[in-house]
Amino acid sequence: MGYYVTLSVIFACNKNGAVAELARAHIALLPTEDSPESVDEARWFLEALSQRTGDNLGPKGGLSCWGTVGNYTSAKEFVEVLRPFWADLLHEVEGGPLDFEHVMVFYEEEQTEHASAYEIFQERLEGDRQFGDLIIRHHPHLPFAWMQM
Repeated sequence: MGYYVTLSVIFACNKNGAVAELARAHIALLPTEDSPESVDEARWFLEALSQRTGDNLGPKGGLSCWGTVGNYTSAKEFVEVLRPFWADLLHEVEGGPLDFEHVMVFYEEEQTEHASAYEIFQERLEGDRQFGDLIIRHHPHLPFAWMQM
């Protein structure tokens, strides 16, 4: 029996080239043995990013969007296994998100009747645009749903 989990990743991205290169480098860093199932989704995400080319157009910039419907996918494990990728992505990859922008990972588990999200960003420190740790903030009950099963 299945247990659907809708998973979507969205972040600012004007040009795909350097982001795709970063994704290719991080595919090799994913765990392979005794890894949680969510590593599969993380691999699919990085593989999809690694194949992208060209520009994402928009009047104020473009977005990179990816999504899947997984089976018993753990959004928390998905986000955590990609922690090194998020940290590198948010360090001003050409065409990717700027240092003050956030990555959003939305998810909705079957029959929960609400979406949830992880917000990923760099901690801002006092001073000359310095950044600290990678922050992953969980928002467990968003006021909408996609699936309503």
